[in-house]
Amino acid sequence: MTFADQPIGEFLADVASGQVTPSGGAVAAVGGAMGAALCGMVCIHTVGTDGSGTESGELSALADGLADNRKRLLDLADEDAAAVDAVGEAFESGDVARMQAASKRSTEVPLETAEVCLNVVEHARTVTAKGTPVAVPDAAVGALLAAAALQASVSTVRANLDMIDDESFVAAMKRRADEAEAAGEAALDEAVANAER
Repeated sequence: MTFADQPIGEFLADVASGQVTPSGGAVAAVGGAMGAALCGMVCIHTVGTDGSGTESGELSALADGLADNRKRLLDLADEDAAAVDAVGEAFESGDVARMQAASKRSTEVPLETAEVCLNVVEHARTVTAKGTPVAVPDAAVGALLAAAALQASVSTVRANLDMIDDESFVAAMKRRADEAEAAGEAALDEAVANAER
C-alpha cells in the first residue's frame, strides 16, 4: 500500500512507532503535499467564485500544477521510505559501493522533495495575491507547510551528504539545496505578506 492510499491516522501511527520508515523525509513530503492541496483548494474556490478573466485562467492552470505537485510529493514519500530502507540494507551488507549508491539515492529523493515544495511555495505567492480573500489565509497555511517541508528536506539532504565520498556529487547537491532554500524563503515571505495585506 502506498502512503497515498493509507488512512492518515494509520500513517501517523506508523511514524510514531518503532519502525524505521516512514521517517522524516516521507513526513516532509506528505506535509508538502498538504500545502499543495490547500493552495489548490484556494484556486478552485477562486475560479468557482469568479469564473472569468485572466486571473481565473491563471489560477485554473495553477490548480492543475498544484495537483501534479501533490501527486509527485506523495510518490516521493514512498520513494523516500524505500531509499531509507535501502540504506539500512546496504550498510548491513558491508558492500561499500552499495552503501554509496544507497546514500546518494537517500539524498536525491529529499532534494527533489525540496524542489517540488519550492514549486508549491512559488505557486502560493500567486495564489495569495490573486485568490478570493476569504480563502487566502488557507493558501498562506499551504505556503507555510510547503516551506517547512522544503526546509526539512534540505536539512535531510545536508545530513546525508556526510555519508557520500563523491565530492562532485556532494557539491552539486549542496548547491541545489542552497538554491532551493534561498528561493523558498523569498517566495514564502512574499506569500505571507500577500496574505496579511
